Amino acid sequence: MTQSLTETTIVREIAIHAPAARVFSALTEPEELVQWWGSDEGYRCTAMERDLRVGGAWRTTGVGSDGETFAVAGVYRAIDPPRLLEYTWNYDWSERADAAETVVRYELEERDGMTHLRVIHSGFVDAKDRDDHDHGWGHVLGWLQAYAERR
Repeated sequence: MTQSLTETTIVREIAIHAPAARVFSALTEPEELVQWWGSDEGYRCTAMERDLRVGGAWRTTGVGSDGETFAVAGVYRAIDPPRLLEYTWNYDWSERADAAETVVRYELEERDGMTHLRVIHSGFVDAKDRDDHDHGWGHVLGWLQAYAERR
């Protein structure tokens, strides 16, 4: 896994030994996403609702290891299965009332029998929020890889 950071953006890349269609499905199908996004030690996504079209809304809910619930929601901005998925990202666990809406973009390229996945998460207004999300992406991509490769 590779990573790079700018002041406002996270870029992470990973190679997954699975077809791009399988990875894309894991990212967009509610019954799949809740199987892999999370761990009992940290937090777990428990439900996803989505209208998978440009301009359509999505929302996930979950629970932390402390029993606290959380939600993340947004709107799809670009969809080109299985190569591209982009959406806005708004979360409810920030203590700051001015937490900025950010954008998550997945770019998938199938080559050499693997899917090369690049995640670009942009629009952060401060380094702490960016770094907290970067830490989270390290876990999320590991969970996604494990799920897609065992399916």
